[in-house]
Amino acid sequence: MDIRKIAGGACREEKEAFIFSEKTVQGAKVGKRGADMYIESPRRFKLFSDTKERVDVLEGEGFIKWKRGEIPFSAGDAFETDAAGEYELNGNCTFTVKK
Repeated sequence: MDIRKIAGGACREEKEAFIFSEKTVQGAKVGKRGADMYIESPRRFKLFSDTKERVDVLEGEGFIKWKRGEIPFSAGDAFETDAAGEYELNGNCTFTVKK
């Protein structure tokens, strides 16, 4: 149960590679490609991880909040979650989640 910043920075993804719904989720625009997501969040987006995931922050800044604390992020940062449970990205940001 961990979230940690990883070296190498964010892997850029093309928005066009994801399929977006016209409806928003938690106020955010969410695109999907298989199990991967592309999220444009205006303020806060909650996630749940029971496996390993990679979170790449493409734009914006803020902090990741979870039961073990907070981790600041900015554009270009990458994180790995390992069965972190519920966590959220707070801030006006664009990011991808790859499972």
